[in-house]
Amino acid sequence: MTELATKTNSLTLTQVSCVRGERTLFSGLNSQLLSKQCQHIIGANGSGKTSLLRIIAGLAIAESGDVLWNDKTISSNYYLNDSAFIGHKDALKNELSAIENLRFYQQLDSPKANKQAQEEQLDECLNKLKILHCADLTAQQLSFGQRRRLSFAKLLLKPYTLWILDEPFTGIDIDGREIIEGLCIEHLNQGGMIILTHHQNLQESALSTHLQELHLPKTPELA
Repeated sequence: MTELATKTNSLTLTQVSCVRGERTLFSGLNSQLLSKQCQHIIGANGSGKTSLLRIIAGLAIAESGDVLWNDKTISSNYYLNDSAFIGHKDALKNELSAIENLRFYQQLDSPKANKQAQEEQLDECLNKLKILHCADLTAQQLSFGQRRRLSFAKLLLKPYTLWILDEPFTGIDIDGREIIEGLCIEHLNQGGMIILTHHQNLQESALSTHLQELHLPKTPELA
């Protein structure tokens, strides 16, 4: 995994509010995430956890408040190049093989890079997720857990500083979870940052030494 920048980065939420339809999911939300930290967003079903991740990823707009990356708005290309979002949907093309799916994302970022180096990188990414043996299988032939690992392999194609992960451990087996947790720990130790949702407590997980929690308040409808 590529060494990330040595400077301290920050993701700051200031008085962030989110409204869906006519319902306020949360309001006045404040937090700060720094390098080598993992933030676990905790809340009841319907409290706005995924909505908050989408706001942080720049895929949705907050009703009010600011999301800042190193004290600058996240609308800049600077932030988009530094962050990566993995949601519930794996964003894979079923008719393409595992390695072809990964190559597609690689070409988006580095279309003119050395071809041999690129192919070596693809093999390395698949091997790190323990799915190199699935390289030539189409995405539709992969199990749910294998598809999930392939989605995570995309994070290794370039040194994204901030990983934004929506329920990264859901639907995968123990081995798969250990692999993904290991990647997360390595990323944090390299100076990276992670913000994630997960329906279970992470205080006993491998991530605990890097962990902070952000609790979303219950809305009146959920109280």
